[in-house]
Amino acid sequence: MAAGDVHELHCRGLAFRPMSTEWLLFLHLAGAFLFVAGAVAAATLRIAAMRRERPSEIALLMRAARPAVPLIAGGLVLATTLAFLSLARLAMSDMLLALFTTISVALAVRAFRPDPPGWTAPALGLALGLGFLAKGPIALLVPGLAVVVLLAQRRRRPTIRLPGAMLGVLAFVLVALVWFALVHRRMGAGPLAYFFLRENLERFVGEAYDVGRPIWFYLPAYVVGGLPWSVFLPLALVRLLRDGDRSVRDATRFLASWVALVLIPLSLSRGKIDYYLLPLYPALSLLLGRYLAGTPWRRLDRAWVRVSLVAGAAGLAVLAARLPPAPEEWLPSPSVRAFLLVTVALIALAFLAVAARPTPGRLLAVLAGSAAVSLELAAFFLPAFVAAQPNRRIVEDVGRERVYRPDLALALCSDPPRARRDVLFHVRLAAVERCDLWPLAASERPYLFLLRPAEDASFRGIPAYRHIATYRTLPASALTFPGLLRLPPPQDMVLGANFATTDPVALRKKNKEYRQEIHRGWRDAARAARRR
Repeated sequence: MAAGDVHELHCRGLAFRPMSTEWLLFLHLAGAFLFVAGAVAAATLRIAAMRRERPSEIALLMRAARPAVPLIAGGLVLATTLAFLSLARLAMSDMLLALFTTISVALAVRAFRPDPPGWTAPALGLALGLGFLAKGPIALLVPGLAVVVLLAQRRRRPTIRLPGAMLGVLAFVLVALVWFALVHRRMGAGPLAYFFLRENLERFVGEAYDVGRPIWFYLPAYVVGGLPWSVFLPLALVRLLRDGDRSVRDATRFLASWVALVLIPLSLSRGKIDYYLLPLYPALSLLLGRYLAGTPWRRLDRAWVRVSLVAGAAGLAVLAARLPPAPEEWLPSPSVRAFLLVTVALIALAFLAVAARPTPGRLLAVLAGSAAVSLELAAFFLPAFVAAQPNRRIVEDVGRERVYRPDLALALCSDPPRARRDVLFHVRLAAVERCDLWPLAASERPYLFLLRPAEDASFRGIPAYRHIATYRTLPASALTFPGLLRLPPPQDMVLGANFATTDPVALRKKNKEYRQEIHRGWRDAARAARRR
C-alpha cells in the first residue's frame, strides 16, 4: 500500500507479481480433471482388489452399476464439450437455464412413470420457478415441449395426484411470480416491461439482438460447439434408433424429438446466438454417452471412427502449421503457445493410435483427453484475446458518457468487436444499427457513434461532433474457424458524439487534443519555414 500499487506485492523495495488469473484458472480446471481422473483410477484399483477377495459381491455390484455407465459417459461427454467447457467459466443466466430445464425435463419424465413419488410435482414446480427467474418464459417453453413429446409418445396423462399438482403450482408461484409481484410493487411496471418485452419478446421478433443469421444457423453452431463429439451424433442416432432394446429406442425418440421441437422456435427467432443451444447439450450428450458406452460396434462404426479421428488429427496438424500469425497483444506468452503446440501434437498422435485399433472405451478416453486443447484455449488464449479487445473500454466510455447524458442513444453501422452486446449487458443501452448515420449526427437528439476512421473523418465537419476515443480491434469472427484461417489485420474503431458534455475526463481529453493540434501546427509551420 505504501508503494501505491495494489496489483503487486512489495518487500524491501522489490516487487513480486502474483500468479496470473489465467494460470490460476488453468490450474483450477486441470486440478478438477485430475481429481476426477484420480478418483476413477482409485475406485478401479479398489474394485480390482476386492474382486480377488470377494468375487461374488463385486460381480453383483458391477451388474447393479451397469445401467449407470451410459449416464456417466454422457456426463463425461457434456463436461468435455467445447461449448460447455468454454462457457462454464462465465457467469451467465443461460447456464442456469440449462440446469433448471434439464432438471425440469427429468422430473417430467419421472411424472409420466407409474406411481411417481409425491415430491415429483413440487420439485418440478420449484425447478420451473427457478428457471423462470433466471431467464423468463423460455424456461417454461423448453420443458413444456418435452411434455408435449411425452404426451404424444405415452398417449396418457402424467400420474400425478391432485394435491401434488397443487403443491407444484404453489411452489412455482412462490418462487417465480411472487418475486415479480414484489418488483412491480416497489418499482412499477417498467422493469417488468423491460424484462418480458425487450429481453424476451424482442429477442424473438425484434431486430436489436443478433439478427440476420440464416434459419439453419444452429446446425453448424452445434457441429462446432459440440466438438469433439458432435461428428458422432448422426451415427449415434442411427444406431440407437435401431437398437434391439425397445426402451433404448423409446428414450432416443423422446430426446431426439424434443431437441428437434425446441429447434423450431429457436430457428424461427430473428435473434440467434450459439449459446441458446445450451439447454439441449445435456440431451445430446446422453445420446452420445449411451452410444459410446452401451452399443456394440459394427464395421460401419469402426470405419466412421477411423475416418473421423484421422481427419481430426490432420485438422489439428494443419491448424498448428498453417495458422496465420496474430498480433502479439492478442496472444498469451510464447511459453504458453509452445505448450499448446505440444499438447496439439500429442493429441493428434493419440487420435492416430486409437484410429488404428478403435474401441468405444479408447474413443471415449481420447476425445475426453482432447478437451485439454479447449482447456488451454479457455484458460490462456481467450482471456488474452478478450483483454486486448476494446470492448471493456468501450463499455466504460459509453457508461461514463451516459452518466452525464442519460437520454443518449448509441448508433453504429458495423461492429467488428461485437461491443454492442457488452454495452447492452453492462450499460443496458441497445444500439441502433443503420449505415445512414449523417441524419442522426446532425439531429438534436444526443447520439454516441461507433465508427470506422473514414466515418469519423467525415463527421469532424459537423460543428457539434466530438471525438471520444479510438480503439484498436480484431473482429470477433477471428475466433471462428474461417476467421482463424484468414485472420484480418487489426483495425481502428472510433467512438464519437454529436453533443457537448460536462464530463471532466472528456474535457481534459479535449484540451489535450487542442494543445496537440496547436503543437502540430507549429511543427508544420517550422518545417515549411526550413524548406524556404
